[in-house]
Amino acid sequence: MSSQEELVSEYKASTNEDLRKRQKSIDEGEALDKEINQRMDSGEIGVSHGTDNHVGIIMLGLAAVFTLFCLYLIFSISPAH
Repeated sequence: MSSQEELVSEYKASTNEDLRKRQKSIDEGEALDKEINQRMDSGEIGVSHGTDNHVGIIMLGLAAVFTLFCLYLIFSISPAH
């Protein structure tokens, strides 16, 4: 019975250690979330300054031109016809 008791005590110890690690990870994540929320509230992050809209339009235009070019190369068809 002593070997079973040892196994049970080792299991309980490893379970407790795992729970402590998980709780520590949760606490660190909550602290990081609080910091991020404070930075968002103060306007440091998450605020659009307009440049991302311009970059999005440029990316959309470039993707459209690239798609039309690829279609032309693949099918040898001009999109104007």
